[in-house]
Amino acid sequence: MRILLGSPDPRRPTPPGLGAGHSVELADPFEDLPAIAQHSGPFDVALLSVASCRAQVIAPLREIRRRGLGLPVVILASHFDPEAEQEALHAGADDVLGPMVPTPLLVARLQAVVRRALGHSSAQIACGNVLLDQGRAQVSVDGRPVRITRREFEVLEALMLRRGVLLTKEQFMARLYAAEDGPENRILDVFVCKLRRKLAAAGAAEIVRTVWGRGYVVEEPGPGAVTAARARFAAGQARPRRAHLALGGTPLPAA
Repeated sequence: MRILLGSPDPRRPTPPGLGAGHSVELADPFEDLPAIAQHSGPFDVALLSVASCRAQVIAPLREIRRRGLGLPVVILASHFDPEAEQEALHAGADDVLGPMVPTPLLVARLQAVVRRALGHSSAQIACGNVLLDQGRAQVSVDGRPVRITRREFEVLEALMLRRGVLLTKEQFMARLYAAEDGPENRILDVFVCKLRRKLAAAGAAEIVRTVWGRGYVVEEPGPGAVTAARARFAAGQARPRRAHLALGGTPLPAA
């Protein structure tokens, strides 16, 4: 996930371990959070870490929604009561949490609101005969586990959450490395190439397609493609095949 973290108190600590496997960017100054969310994205979710739910989040929440942003927003507040929580939810928050929530639970909550915003009801996301389990950070093909790296998982997760939507290389690199001095965009081609090989070797039908010069998209394979992939695997002939969509083909929605 690419998380936009905002707090009116710069001394307020970031939840420990939140950046493990996720890119976290600070909205500074806090008052500019709605503008940062609109112009520096795309972000997957905004996390507002505040002392007072009512006093500090209602105005930025209303401004985020006034700008027409569907960005999921989670509030992490030291002090709130049922009335303040209700007000925040009515103003556009997706969840309100207390200060003592463990980081693994916080991450699970963030993943849940992102999934719901993208139309998924479960941490298990399927495409063809590939299953990605967010809760366990695992990928399997017809029940067989596929050993992939954390970066490869993040690439596949971003694509499968947005099936049918083109993700550009720039969007990928922002999600993978945020404001860090990350590698060149070409590293993404390496991740995708290795991911395709590992999935195909496990008997998966091709789901990741290249839009040359633009980025990548995950598409649901037809039943025939899944049957053929399973047959190749059973015969010991599973192998990756390169797939792409040439420029000028069917337009794809962009993330």
